[in-house]
Amino acid sequence: MAAPPTERAERDASDLVRALGAAATLFALGGVAAAILLDPTFSWTADALSDLGVRPRSAPAFNWGLMLGGAAGVGYAVGVWATSARRGVGVAGRAALLALAMVAMAGVGRFDLTEPLHAPAAIGFYALLTATFAVDGALRRGTTTGALALAFVPVHVAVWATFLAGWWPVTGLALPELPGAIALAAWVWFVGPLPVAGRGSARLDGDRTDEH
Repeated sequence: MAAPPTERAERDASDLVRALGAAATLFALGGVAAAILLDPTFSWTADALSDLGVRPRSAPAFNWGLMLGGAAGVGYAVGVWATSARRGVGVAGRAALLALAMVAMAGVGRFDLTEPLHAPAAIGFYALLTATFAVDGALRRGTTTGALALAFVPVHVAVWATFLAGWWPVTGLALPELPGAIALAAWVWFVGPLPVAGRGSARLDGDRTDEH
């Protein structure tokens, strides 16, 4: 039996939003990976990821990957809000924080290390991403995926706190930057309110219906 038109439309909308989430992470992480492969001088211990954005061989892949990923990510943020069964302040706040994080991520690509707006964009991305995890985890704290999202917060804070305290045996920012990028991908694909891998997320939550 075919699904009712309304149900089918809602499913199609959710699929579109998931596609935007997948595109956001694949553009961003794919661009970073491609840039690393294109730059044989890149060092995980001495460089920041953003160094890839100023070197001629790697800059196009790195910068365009982040800009395209950020654009898709804004669409994903809006879509998560639009397809949510709840439209309270918390849900809107989560969408706004995620959208701003994606704008900041695009800003990292748009404004390279030589630009004065680069540092605010980079700091804003990681701070806004952490805030997104915190709000999302609080909203869905009764689910396994919500608890995982909330757990990302102290882990991400600890990464930067220990690096800034000088506990890491590296001089570059690339390694402490990596956990945030991985956490974003994990949240979009598995842990967030409308994950790309929807069925896997449902299994984590015991097949509970989450109104995200």
